[in-house]
This record gives sequence, C-alpha cells and structure tokens, in this order.
Amino acid sequence: MEKEWTAFERTYLLHDGTKYIDIRTDVRWRKLIGTDEIHVNNIHQVYVYRSILVSNWPELIWLSIKRKDKEPIHDWRHLQRIKNELIGTEHEAIELYPAESRLVDTANQYHLWVLSEKGLRFPFGWDRREVSDIAYNNAKQRKF
Repeated sequence: MEKEWTAFERTYLLHDGTKYIDIRTDVRWRKLIGTDEIHVNNIHQVYVYRSILVSNWPELIWLSIKRKDKEPIHDWRHLQRIKNELIGTEHEAIELYPAESRLVDTANQYHLWVLSEKGLRFPFGWDRREVSDIAYNNAKQRKF
C-alpha cells in the first residue's frame, strides 16, 4: 500500500549521517550541495536549482529528487506531482537518459529539467491531454 502524501515544506536542515546541519549557517555544506532551496515531504527530498542557463536553450530549473529512505523511485506520477507542486502545473519537464559517455549513476537519485517559463513547450510530446484510470487493451493502470 502506498504511503499517504504530505505537503512539501522548505527546509534548511540536512542530515550528514550523524547530525543535522543548518545550511543557512554552514557555508561549507551550502557550497557542497550548490543550493539552499531544499523541499521535503514524508517521502521525498528535492534540491531545486533555479536559473540554469544552457547555450541556445530557454532557462531551466533542475530538480534533483530522492526518496528519504534512499529506495528507487521510479513512479511517474510521483515525479509529475513533485514538478507540479514545487514548480507549477503548466511547466514542462523532461527526464534525460544520457549517452553512456555522459552517464552519472551513483545513487537512487532522479533529475527533472523544467522549463522556467510557464506555458513554454518542448517541440515534441503529445499535443492534447488524455488521462484515465481505466485500463485499455489489457494494459494495467492504477486508480487515482
């Protein structure tokens, strides 16, 4: 059975394995993680990196997501909900599966790259909304 989802709260406390660290006062830790915007709920911890600039691309927001229990996530609805709650429902995001030469796979941590501008769309993907909790053609689908 899936855990009930609690609202995200912004935090400034990180646990280093032995104690909690306040990144507002510990500059070394803030530099190490590269942001002071961290959101947690009962399941996930999300680092938010705003104003990511890449040549010839619109401004991006990078969400670095992990479960608090360090287990794998890969639940599409969880990632969509995290994006919606922390950035907005009308922002598009992608999850990149890189070339092996650029692969980074060191933890059960997931990354979404979100277009900063609300309403801006990637030039690929669906052109309409179609959502259902009914399984079609022997597919499986969870209830909402």
